[in-house]
Amino acid sequence: MGGVPGVSAGAPATAGRGERLSAPGGPGFAPREHGASFMSAHALLLGLVAGIAAGGRGWAGLALALVAEGLFLPFTGAVSLMTHPRLAAAARRRAVALGAGLVLVGVLALARGPRGPLVALGGVGPTAGAIYWLARTRAGARSVPAQLAAIAGISLLAPFTWLLVAGSTPRWPLSAAWSFLAFGGAVPYVRERVRRRRLGPTSLGERLRGGAPALAWQAVCLLGAGAASLAGLVHPLAVLAFAPGSAKTLLGIARAERRPELRRIGYLETAISTLFAALAGLGLGLPA
Repeated sequence: MGGVPGVSAGAPATAGRGERLSAPGGPGFAPREHGASFMSAHALLLGLVAGIAAGGRGWAGLALALVAEGLFLPFTGAVSLMTHPRLAAAARRRAVALGAGLVLVGVLALARGPRGPLVALGGVGPTAGAIYWLARTRAGARSVPAQLAAIAGISLLAPFTWLLVAGSTPRWPLSAAWSFLAFGGAVPYVRERVRRRRLGPTSLGERLRGGAPALAWQAVCLLGAGAASLAGLVHPLAVLAFAPGSAKTLLGIARAERRPELRRIGYLETAISTLFAALAGLGLGLPA
């Protein structure tokens, strides 16, 4: 599902005869409906748009970012299968190989620079990964802590791409915060929409109470971005970027709907995330 790692991602409980590592996810790129694939692509898009808007034209750096993206997607797919009863060994081997490739890309990125910001970013990445693994082990891959930790790690692709395209230009660290706020908001929203599949008809008040965490998250996004804009830190487009997602959340929570179709939710999340990445990239990259 576009937007939320763990809500519907992962391998099935059983594996059929002759099943290969790629079977649960089709061509072996990432598990079917694996939210990390959508989020990572949108984080890269945000960083690309922001870097170009900031005046960057580092096409060699962009090529490195695209290679990292190409390795990252199957890497997350392999990691998600490491607890599968029949595919765990093959998943671990694939994860190690792809992880080595990502390390090589990181070394090439450092050789290109800017080294200081990339080293700082590289220090944050393993920390996010360790938190994710700890949360996944203790609370499960579909727990809120595990999902948010995964999104925090994925969000680092935005500043990584920005740095490679434009160098250490102003506001590049904010791209990680904007990505996390936007993509993280999908966690309480989608969980609430999925929860309704077990419920009968509810009143508007009940729907709003159930969706309070999702609505509160969007309020934090809008208020925080608005304050940054008023302080002259970001362009107003960086605030507008949160508007489609906030409107979608409000309408989706308030609407009377007993059994929302999961695929339709995923398509909408993908469209909203694409629009967000474009607007946020412009809003963060352009002068305030």
